[in-house]
Amino acid sequence: MNFLLSAKTVSLFTIACLAFMPTALAQQKAMPPEETEAARQRFNQSIENAVLKVMKGIEMLEEQVEPVQKVLIGYFAPFQIERMKMQAERQKMAGEGRERQGRGGGGNRDAMMARMAKLEKLRTDADKKIKAILDKKQFKKYKAVMEEVVPPQRRPGGRGGRGGPGGGR
Repeated sequence: MNFLLSAKTVSLFTIACLAFMPTALAQQKAMPPEETEAARQRFNQSIENAVLKVMKGIEMLEEQVEPVQKVLIGYFAPFQIERMKMQAERQKMAGEGRERQGRGGGGNRDAMMARMAKLEKLRTDADKKIKAILDKKQFKKYKAVMEEVVPPQRRPGGRGGRGGPGGGR
């Protein structure tokens, strides 16, 4: 089944993204308006791509499509915001010349752990909502696709691979 985000869901999607974007972009360095708009479009596109990839991996009934879209957008929008905040924090530390040396390049480990816990809670909440919409077979496929789209998180400062959201084990 080919999925396109429904007009109603796109409205929800746009509202969710616009609500989060000013906060996330404030974490980044000041950008001219055209760069801000390009960043907003990349942000929206990355969320839309993630939602569509997950939905294409699950065979759903027509009445399941919109509720699943809403849950996935509700997960991926704040997830992307947290990723942007972590990236901005890393860039800020790199710009400061890594004055605080230590494990993982000297980042604020407590802040990173709090962000990771928040991301895990977002994922758990989304999983519970999706489980209520899908049957067992569909939910199993959903979990498998989500593992591809958003691999399990690693603890900051770990060895090998990338840490944080999207990093492998």
